[in-house]
Amino acid sequence: MKDMNEGYVQNLAPQFFMPELPLMQSFGGCPQQVQERIEAASPILWVDPSSAANRLRSAIEALMDHEGIPRRWSTNGKKYDINLHKRIERFKKEKKDFAKVADLLLAVKWIGNVGSHGSVIRIHDVLDAIEILDRVIQQLYDTSAAMTEKKAEDIIARKGMPASHITELPPPPF
Repeated sequence: MKDMNEGYVQNLAPQFFMPELPLMQSFGGCPQQVQERIEAASPILWVDPSSAANRLRSAIEALMDHEGIPRRWSTNGKKYDINLHKRIERFKKEKKDFAKVADLLLAVKWIGNVGSHGSVIRIHDVLDAIEILDRVIQQLYDTSAAMTEKKAEDIIARKGMPASHITELPPPPF
């Protein structure tokens, strides 16, 4: 490295973090199996982004399990596996209110597929998948907005009085 006055600057790139950096700040009411798989991607992200992407794909499998989308079906006594893509399509069909969530899940699945099949995947790609998966979890399991709205309704009903000072709320005047 030359002196900075000569025009050279040393750039450092992290290769490992101990303890690992969390990939998400909040999981809301996210199922434990999904959360564990996402957290399993964190310690390996910087050393093996493809494996981290694969773990995110596994998180989607766990999410589909939690949402009741089967992994197998049977007909005439034969059992057939349902691939993740078909499971996400079924989720989209059965849970029409979450059609956009299904599209987000497909994006993460594709990144996970690339990581699973030995192709080179960049850390940036995995971080994109995390950002998308974070949005999925917010839409499916985060109840903080509803809880905040409920708190506001309670405060309005109490007319700002602390809840500990009110034994019974009077009926509304209308």
